[in-house]
Amino acid sequence: MIANKHIKVLWCSPNLNHYKIGPLNHLASDPAIDLSVFVGETASETLEQNVHVEPCFKQIKVDVPKKDFGKSKLVKSKLKSIFSEFDWIMIPVEKKNILLFLYALKLRKHHKNVRLFSYNHPVLKSGHGRITPLDRWLTKFYYKRLDRVVFYTEQGCQWAISHRYVQSSKAFWANNTIDSSEIEKHYAFQYPPENQINILYIGRLSQRKRIPDLIAYHKQLKQIIPNLRLEIVGIGPESHLVTTAAASDDSILWHGEVVQESEIAPIMKRAALVFVPGHTGLAVNHAFAYGRPFITLEGPSHAPEVDYIDHGNNGYILDADVQANITTIKTLLTNKNTLERFCDSAKAKGVYLKIQNWVDQMKQNLINA
Repeated sequence: MIANKHIKVLWCSPNLNHYKIGPLNHLASDPAIDLSVFVGETASETLEQNVHVEPCFKQIKVDVPKKDFGKSKLVKSKLKSIFSEFDWIMIPVEKKNILLFLYALKLRKHHKNVRLFSYNHPVLKSGHGRITPLDRWLTKFYYKRLDRVVFYTEQGCQWAISHRYVQSSKAFWANNTIDSSEIEKHYAFQYPPENQINILYIGRLSQRKRIPDLIAYHKQLKQIIPNLRLEIVGIGPESHLVTTAAASDDSILWHGEVVQESEIAPIMKRAALVFVPGHTGLAVNHAFAYGRPFITLEGPSHAPEVDYIDHGNNGYILDADVQANITTIKTLLTNKNTLERFCDSAKAKGVYLKIQNWVDQMKQNLINA
């Protein structure tokens, strides 16, 4: 139907952060895609405000905050006025978007050339990673009515199919990733330095990241590896825990908020591995783009990107046995051959997750109608 013309895509993004702009810029740059992004009001407290990434796609803006986007009359009115202009409209599968989704279904009845798709996790979840009966029902409600469901990972796609959340005929995937091209401007792969052993934490400092565990692991590992250093990049509500720890331990270096790859690159370059004990998402991609192994702990709230970790190959997903975990991490940090093998595997996964592959996957998902 649309193989010989531009695919006109409307991408609903209630909160357009810099990490979304990069991939969407690449998608918009593809000659087969005519991309517009339906944007709500970006929260003033967003951490990425210091990152200046210029969008190269068309923006359709409404002055509506993220929390109200899915139920706003202004959003519905604007969507109605532009609905028929597109081949595909992406609406995220989220509870807060249900009213907007129902309205889009109503509009689709009058514009049968327009199709709806999503880009999302395999299943909706509630607090602490729980999947409630309502989550299951609502997920199936969305998937049954969408024309296409695109998942963040191949594993997530297959899981949703095998658990009968979605028909295989409408299930696709495109590896969720970061703008790896920005990293390539500032970094060429190399192994970690041998004269200094660094662990790097990168991400928001929030409760679900398990910052106390990060500090506790470092304390135990330092007793075994005297020259070990912990570098921390990020800010958040648990910054005070890092401030306190760094004040009493000069082997902990807190950089605060660092978001430019030109500044992140030298920190990654000297890291042996990235360790985020709690909730893990695109930090996995970030580490692999630099060719660094990634370690996390088992937990219910991980994002789909945890699927990219090949346990014992490019990183570890460790259980609750702290002493066994200490031994595992120590062995990786102190065995040069093993560490370099893990780095090679991380680098290979990073290549697989490059931004252009995401563009190609997303494009084919929409072309193959």
